[in-house]
Amino acid sequence: MKQELTSKIGQLEAQIQGRAHPTSPVYFYAQRSAPFSTKATKLPFDAAVLNAGNALNAATGTFTAPRAGIYSFSFSGMANFPETTGVYVWLSASLFLNGNVVGSSEVDEANTVADQWSPLFLQVTLRLAAGDQIWLEIDYDVAGVVLHDDADHYTHFNGWMLDE
Repeated sequence: MKQELTSKIGQLEAQIQGRAHPTSPVYFYAQRSAPFSTKATKLPFDAAVLNAGNALNAATGTFTAPRAGIYSFSFSGMANFPETTGVYVWLSASLFLNGNVVGSSEVDEANTVADQWSPLFLQVTLRLAAGDQIWLEIDYDVAGVVLHDDADHYTHFNGWMLDE
């Protein structure tokens, strides 16, 4: 009986350890270094600073889940607005899963001054199947609104596997 219990405890400890840490890490951190203003297009990134598991294609901005699990994603960016009077202007960022919006963030302002900046943020945790694809797209309502970036890197996209 004691040997059987010891064996069962060992099996449970192995299961807990396996669940606490994915078998092979999957995480990324990507940045941009130039403004972006193309609507309804996957947001590309200039640099994948980290890309464990090689699941992010920075050039296309597409993350492909290498295996099923629970993943967390975060995005931050800086909207740059033109001068406006008496109207609201906005910029939104949406996270897509296989072509469907699963999260969005929006910043809007009124009576903006030229070159006015406003931050936006988005965080999502999802259960993904192997091969699922994640990406970001932007939208806005007035010409001259852009997702600002430069050498200081205001646009960030992160993702990591939490559990298998």
